[in-house]
Amino acid sequence: MSHRAAVPPGLVSLCASVGLERFAFYGLQSILALYLATMLSDGRNVADIWMLGGLTRLTGTQGLALASVITGLFVSLTAIAPVFGAIISDQWIGQHRAVLAGGSLMAAGHGLLIFEPALIPALGIIALGSGLFKGPMAVRLSGLYAPDDSARVEGFRLFYVAINLGGLLAPLIIGTAAERIHWHAGFATAGVAMMAGLQLYRRRFANMGDAHVPDAGTQAARTRGSGGDAVTIAILGFSIAMICVANFQIANAYLLWADSGFILSLGGWRFPASWMIAADGLLSLFALGATGVFWSRHERRHGSVNPAAKAMVGALFAIAGVACLVLAAGVHGRTGVPLGWGLGFQLLNSLGLANILPAVMAMFGQSSPKRFAATAMAGFYLSLFAGGLVSTALASQFSTLPILVFWSAHALCALVGASGLVLVWRRSRAMEAHGPQGHAA
Repeated sequence: MSHRAAVPPGLVSLCASVGLERFAFYGLQSILALYLATMLSDGRNVADIWMLGGLTRLTGTQGLALASVITGLFVSLTAIAPVFGAIISDQWIGQHRAVLAGGSLMAAGHGLLIFEPALIPALGIIALGSGLFKGPMAVRLSGLYAPDDSARVEGFRLFYVAINLGGLLAPLIIGTAAERIHWHAGFATAGVAMMAGLQLYRRRFANMGDAHVPDAGTQAARTRGSGGDAVTIAILGFSIAMICVANFQIANAYLLWADSGFILSLGGWRFPASWMIAADGLLSLFALGATGVFWSRHERRHGSVNPAAKAMVGALFAIAGVACLVLAAGVHGRTGVPLGWGLGFQLLNSLGLANILPAVMAMFGQSSPKRFAATAMAGFYLSLFAGGLVSTALASQFSTLPILVFWSAHALCALVGASGLVLVWRRSRAMEAHGPQGHAA
């Protein structure tokens, strides 16, 4: 099928809604670690923040380490919440109601952040809402395409363009407002964006039922060649978890390292550390555009490429990105690190994920019958949750481990994840050779 297929109705509105939701989320993510580090280091009584004292005793951390733990747990919860949200969506309320309920919860959580004692419950509400929102939105996108439409991967690429556009603008607007005006100005801006995204979705999809996802009978032959069997999906999930460990640190330990150890100066002016998140959004947009053009031209000349092969290529970039941090740590240590090392990591990491995530998400999205569509898509987010847990565990050791050892551990995770993607590619090639021809991206 042509890779220049018409854009399905609703795709642009859906991506815009997701982009606004991600703008709110990434805006919060870009300032959360910095806000917590400031709040927990100014001598404030943790008893003033609901549940914070218990969390301090439970984790055995305080100060900067506690800030990293809370940030990591929040990101990890937003990764696993879609698993529970998918079950609720598939079994009880449907995709459309799940999106509306999730968006409403996130808007309420962002608003609650303005009330400082409610910080921990507010983060929990946002994570819960994200679980109801993310999986069903991805299923709705997948359902915009016919069962045999090879443009699905490109649809998810546009999905990630919207996500990364939000990631680019959020730190520049929300991060700057928070660091230069007041933390609560950033939280309020995120809440307004979330309400706008929810309203856009409500207006466009109010009269549409739940997305159609092909039934298992249609899927069976199609997924054999594209890596849709259970063993391959399990390997794929583990690989994604490991390959994304370093990426999770961008809003956690990496951001803290950039704030304290990078040379963040333009002339005599030091720009906000949260702008590193904006740089990541810009580099991710470039990476998505560049990889889209590359694969489009390659496939016009040489034919379709299996999604697993695209993911394997992306793994090479991801490994090279983490290698930049290992080299920076080895050469410069914790302080006086030139900005180029960090930007090199973010560029290569973005190129890696631009190849990996759309392909992997499409593989998860087309691997299930209609009744369990959101549940199967949640497997993708469960993989991210596992990666987030590993990343959080490592982040809690950021201030104690030697910086070279810290980033070398992330490089090892990336190598393990890449090995799994190579195995997935080899299995998909074997299935194509011995079974019905699979779906090509």
